[in-house]
Amino acid sequence: MRISIPSIPESATRPWIDYNLNQATELVTRFLTNSNGSALILTGAGVSVDSGIAPYRGDKGHYTVHKTYRPIFYHEFVEDSERGLLSRRRYYSRSYLGFPPVRVAQPNKTHYSIAAIQRLGYVPELITQNVDNLHHSATPSPSLAASTILELHGTLKHVVCVSSPAGYNSNNRNVEPLHPDLYHALSAGPGAATPRPNNTPTGSAYPKGCGFRGSRAVFQDELTRLNPSWEALANQMTETGKPPKLNPDGDVDLQGGVDYSTFRFPPCPKCGGILKPSVVFFGESVPDALRDHSYQMVRDSSSLLLVGTSLATYSAYRLVKQAVEQGKPTLLINKGPTRADPIVQDKIELGSSEVLSRVAKELAKGREEKDTVLRRLLESGVSLMPNSLQGVISS
Repeated sequence: MRISIPSIPESATRPWIDYNLNQATELVTRFLTNSNGSALILTGAGVSVDSGIAPYRGDKGHYTVHKTYRPIFYHEFVEDSERGLLSRRRYYSRSYLGFPPVRVAQPNKTHYSIAAIQRLGYVPELITQNVDNLHHSATPSPSLAASTILELHGTLKHVVCVSSPAGYNSNNRNVEPLHPDLYHALSAGPGAATPRPNNTPTGSAYPKGCGFRGSRAVFQDELTRLNPSWEALANQMTETGKPPKLNPDGDVDLQGGVDYSTFRFPPCPKCGGILKPSVVFFGESVPDALRDHSYQMVRDSSSLLLVGTSLATYSAYRLVKQAVEQGKPTLLINKGPTRADPIVQDKIELGSSEVLSRVAKELAKGREEKDTVLRRLLESGVSLMPNSLQGVISS
């Protein structure tokens, strides 16, 4: 099976007006004001750059800098064979090193500005392609985040069972978990709260699995317990100042012939099957519930604001295409070319943090003086260089 990594067509660019910051602020403010409280925002990896996570594409994107890097594909991960087992060991050994920086990453001004704009009533819902959960972290209420943020490509916050062993009867709810201690630890850990299946992948998206979902953070701690030599390797990388480069999905590229063939990871504690991060891998389709809800969100919106995304994946690009075909105003904030350049109405080639932080303050019109939550959102946000969190191995 041959599956290619999505890229931006060379013919996708067109000349744009070179907006300065003041002009960009005015343009976005007017765009959202004219949307009558029903604008939809779609974000990509570019919005997490200021949180220390490098994007996939662009001048400093992972695929641009590391041209030989190859992510794992879904069919490789779930294959029921020795080759499949080796693929899972390869993934989890790299993810073991790549997850800690994502685990401790903090929202930046883009995340908080979008949360402020949502609180002000201009954007009732948003769609993100990011799996780092930073939009959720910036949103004041977990329940509000769960109900209004669609994670199109899933989230690193959960692990989910994607394939049960032959003979396992998932319809028998009275079956005791095979590994009770780990089952309860993963079930009670951070991120294990029940999400909305139409906003993020859950066990229902994987009918071959038993439906179990648990905390990726607790899973990480179990990997540390099972692989003490890898914890030592991670610490050595930190001490020598040579950590691997972080990918937006928490994966890294291990150089120098690092042997991952003995890396250990636990099976699904409920059925003994295969656990996978609740992330849509390359070669995997967006779950039907998420896809259909994303279509509905575009239909229900009056306009579409695109932030920090090259739209190289078709799952995101088709939403822009849908909005354009339905005659909705579209505006793009992104540094560098995107797949949607030929079809969107206007584009701002500036950083999203500097633009949206000013837009949020313009739209607030002083309401933050009486709204302490809004004031916190307008004043919050980290600003870090990409991969500056590489050395963090625990939290």
